[in-house]
Amino acid sequence: MAETDKTLLIVNNVSCGYAGKAVVQNVSFEIGFGEWLGLLGANGSGKSTLLRAISGQIPLKTGSITVCGHDLKRAPEKVKSYIGYAVDGEALPENLTGRQYLELLSSIRGCSPTSWPSGNMVELLDFEGWFDEQIGSYSLGTRMKLSISGALLGCPPLIIFDESLNGLDPVANWKIRNILLKLIKSSRQSIILSTHMIQTVEIVCTRAILLDNQTLSFSWDRKEINDARATERGFEEMIISILNKNNLN
Repeated sequence: MAETDKTLLIVNNVSCGYAGKAVVQNVSFEIGFGEWLGLLGANGSGKSTLLRAISGQIPLKTGSITVCGHDLKRAPEKVKSYIGYAVDGEALPENLTGRQYLELLSSIRGCSPTSWPSGNMVELLDFEGWFDEQIGSYSLGTRMKLSISGALLGCPPLIIFDESLNGLDPVANWKIRNILLKLIKSSRQSIILSTHMIQTVEIVCTRAILLDNQTLSFSWDRKEINDARATERGFEEMIISILNKNNLN
C-alpha cells in the first residue's frame, strides 16, 4: 500500500489473549494516514494485549490485522517494519547503553541511528548525559525518553504508545506531543496512544475508542469528542461515568 492510500491499519474481528484465554474479543476498527487514535479503558480491559497483537508480539486467536496492505499472519516481518512501538521502560535491555539500544534498532530497521522525523531526539529530550550509560541506571522518565526515541527511529508509518507518556517531565511531554502533532499533520504517519490520561486524548486525538468487557464498546470521532467537551460534564466525566457504570454491572 502506498502512503497516498487512505487506510494504514485494519483490525478485523480480532480476538487475542494468553494461555488459551481471550482477553480481547471481536475487535474491529481502521486507521487512516494522519490519524491519532486514543485507546481508552480501565486496567485489565485489554488495551496492552490488543497493541501487542497489532505489533505481532502475540498471536491472534481469530481475525486479521493488515498494515500498509500487508497481512500480519502472512508477512509478519514486513508488518513489523511498518510499526514503531514504544515499549514499557522496564522492558528495555538494561545491560545496553542508550546509544547501543538505538544502534540495535537502527540495524533491524535498516536506517541510521539518528533517523528521526524532527531533529536529534537525544538532544531534544535532554538525555545526552545518560546516552552512554547502561539503561539499568536510568530513571523511569529517561527510560521513556529512550523508548519513544526508539519508536520514532526510521519514521515508521504506525507509531504505538502504550502508556508511554507516563513518567515524562512536563517539558519532555510537551516536546513529544508537538513532534507527534507535526507527524499527524504530514498525513504520512498515524499514532495509537493507549492511556489513562483522558484529558490528553480529548485535546490531541482525532478519534477515540473505549475497550470494555473484552471488546470495543464505544467510538468517537473528533466532532463527537468536541461535542462532548462542550457539554456541562465534558468528555472526561462522560468516560468516567461509562467506566463506573460498567464496573457496577
